[in-house]
Amino acid sequence: MSNKSNEEIFPIFEEISNSFKRENQYFDILFDSISSVRIKKSLKEETISINTKKSGIVARTFIGSWKEFATQDVSELKNIEKKLPKVINKGEEINEFEAWKINKEIKPKINPSDIPIDEKIQKIRGIFNYLSKYDERIINPTIFYSESLMTRIFFNNEGCQLRQVLPRIRIFIQPVVKEGSTIDFDYFSTGGEKGYEIIEEILDNKLEQIAKNSLEMLKADTPPSGKFPIILDPDMAGLIAHESFGHGLEADQILRDRSYLKDKLNKKVASEICVICDSPNLKNELGSYFFDDEGIPAGKNILVKEGILKNFLHNRHTASLLNGIPKGNGRRESFAHPVYVRMTNTYFEPGDYNLDEMISEIKYGVIPTRGYFGMEDPLGGGMQCSSKKGYLIENGERTKLLKSITLSGPVLELLQNIDAISNDNLNLHGGTCGKGVEDFIPVTTGGSFIRVKNALISPG
Repeated sequence: MSNKSNEEIFPIFEEISNSFKRENQYFDILFDSISSVRIKKSLKEETISINTKKSGIVARTFIGSWKEFATQDVSELKNIEKKLPKVINKGEEINEFEAWKINKEIKPKINPSDIPIDEKIQKIRGIFNYLSKYDERIINPTIFYSESLMTRIFFNNEGCQLRQVLPRIRIFIQPVVKEGSTIDFDYFSTGGEKGYEIIEEILDNKLEQIAKNSLEMLKADTPPSGKFPIILDPDMAGLIAHESFGHGLEADQILRDRSYLKDKLNKKVASEICVICDSPNLKNELGSYFFDDEGIPAGKNILVKEGILKNFLHNRHTASLLNGIPKGNGRRESFAHPVYVRMTNTYFEPGDYNLDEMISEIKYGVIPTRGYFGMEDPLGGGMQCSSKKGYLIENGERTKLLKSITLSGPVLELLQNIDAISNDNLNLHGGTCGKGVEDFIPVTTGGSFIRVKNALISPG
């Protein structure tokens, strides 16, 4: 299938889609192709993985439940009408949306496919060697590089004819350091719907700061335990928005009665200064796209406005059952995986406060930074989120560097204790998210700096 041109695929998909009458049943078909390169370098290993145009198609119809047929064999296309049942009087069970067309391809400044694999390997080795030689206390620099080029073509029997080509790239650098019996690290991570220019931007001066950040952790103090005022950096704010709040808003969880937010729609869940969004239409972010894997246009979903829970996250099915409006949250890992309700770019919108003023008003508190680990509890509403490091606030000033900090307690209690959000630009951090322990997709999270009047913290 990957060898066929768009001009060949479009009429085939249109003919198949039109053979299923929309008044009788909903039908769609998706072509999915991805090529990728992954390089990992550490003291103990160097691995290189190259996948060239792994592709397939998945067709489905709704007849009271989803019936799907997926294949990598182009000759099977002619059998779709035989593999999927045709019925009558089931068309209204999935809400109908206006047909639209799009054919978009993001062109990076430097196309990774134009860079020879040997050059990429040497670049990663160069980063490893620089960090290894920078200081003898750096005992194991770990570098992970990934790139992908994804093409998806979507047709349905509502008239949608959609194509998007999305380049994604990410690099993660973690210099592990050791002095005496103390072992620690900091990390650097960047990525987005961009090209190899991201790697070219990591010059020696940036690598030097990455090395220094890890080495500074050797002198970091243990954070206090108890309830204190805290200021979350954008990483930590995003971690809470995603792990401890966003998963509970996925409407399939609502329907399964597995979310503590099920009965909170149009009720106060956060401070009145809070606006939390999920927006796959942000430009060049890792979790962005033009349409989701159900053909829904990417839009801005305002989840919380002025502290009030306004919306859940929907795919076509949950929107039909709950009378919701989908904004592009029906996502597959690939053609071989099912569609689930998934987050995209989930974040707190910036506020009106100055960060220095927010710090100056705290006599004794903590700034957890570098979100590192989050554990969801969509049923109970509790949270456990850890930062990689942090800073102590004493008498209105940021003072000591702190080791990992864990934030725990009820999510809604934390959200309702927010009393200031900084006016810094939106800062997002890319990563991956699984549904349970599988079905991994690219996402981003973030916000600006958020002050919480009273929060429970402990050493991470």
